[in-house]
Amino acid sequence: MNWEKFISNRFYQSSNNQGKHLGILSMFGMGVGCFAMLISISVMNGFETIVHGKLKGIEGDIRIIGDTNEKELSAINGIKDIMPFMERKGIIEANDLKRVALIKAIDETKMENFYDINIQGKIPKLGQIVIGHDLAYRLGKDIGDELYAYSPIDQAVGFSLPYKKRLEISGIFSTKILDYDERLVFLSLEDGENIFKRKFEFDGFDIKIKGNNIDIVKAALENKLDSKYSIYTWDEQNQSLVNAMKMERLGTIIVLCLIFLVAAFNLAANLTLLSIQKMKEVGVIRAMGAPISSIYKIIILLGLKRAGIGLLFGFFVGIILILMQNQFNLIPLPSSVYFIDSLPMVIYMSDILIILTVSFLFILIASFSSGRKLALTKINESIQWVK
Repeated sequence: MNWEKFISNRFYQSSNNQGKHLGILSMFGMGVGCFAMLISISVMNGFETIVHGKLKGIEGDIRIIGDTNEKELSAINGIKDIMPFMERKGIIEANDLKRVALIKAIDETKMENFYDINIQGKIPKLGQIVIGHDLAYRLGKDIGDELYAYSPIDQAVGFSLPYKKRLEISGIFSTKILDYDERLVFLSLEDGENIFKRKFEFDGFDIKIKGNNIDIVKAALENKLDSKYSIYTWDEQNQSLVNAMKMERLGTIIVLCLIFLVAAFNLAANLTLLSIQKMKEVGVIRAMGAPISSIYKIIILLGLKRAGIGLLFGFFVGIILILMQNQFNLIPLPSSVYFIDSLPMVIYMSDILIILTVSFLFILIASFSSGRKLALTKINESIQWVK
């Protein structure tokens, strides 16, 4: 056995008699910190995954701005579905109430397969429209009722009023994501052409891909199409949302690190107390020829053993809870408030590495700072030390 590890174990055994309760608090603090960070990040990942999936179900993985040949796009490897669209901000009017909405005209024959949206009712055909649940509530309308849709910017030349298209509500969708249920409506391409008098071609194409090769497919599209076309991935279209999620993750990690900071102070106090108690023994070891680096190593090993047990315990409890939640949905959520019925938890290997790295970094800093006095005290002073 390595002599440094042997002495560290002896110090640990003796510390269980002196300063035992302080050592238990160090273990508990590190365990709670690791558990809290693991659960918090997994819950954030779970919600982000669901939000990403729902938004991609509405917008697709990649968007091309500009009218091009759909058959040429279909020939690119990795593309699953293509949805041509025309869209414009317009007015939805019913019962003398008017609401601004994003009117999106799409190929209704592809809507069911392309969009992953919970629609109550039917896909819109000619003369029909699908609106969001919140918009239907504000207008006081239901499936089968009629409303008017028009685009003020597409009015005819002169002082005439814009063309109002009377449409029947064939379905109502609900996403419970951002404000899509209030600001987005779907109708057929033919109805869109009637409303958007000044549009003569598609605004673009939403694309769904196979697997997760978004960057590869985007690069293939850029090589295929001219520079006049703009191509955006989902993340690029929703840059502000993606940045907000990243800042939220960073803020969560920083706040939860305060738990580790408190536990590190506790550990440092515990190791400092132990260092004072073992000052004379360390002086004898150094007098026998032990280098200062070995003293640091002894204290660091002691700190890892003291706080590492609690850290690993909190880590494994957190992992078990995440696995059980994913399997049995132990923690429910009110479906009337959230768009899911149980707390989502997703953990990635990169998150585990970050959590363990931060945890052990705090332990190493606390151990190193505590062993500094012990390692730098002169040998004759250490041997003559009186407890």
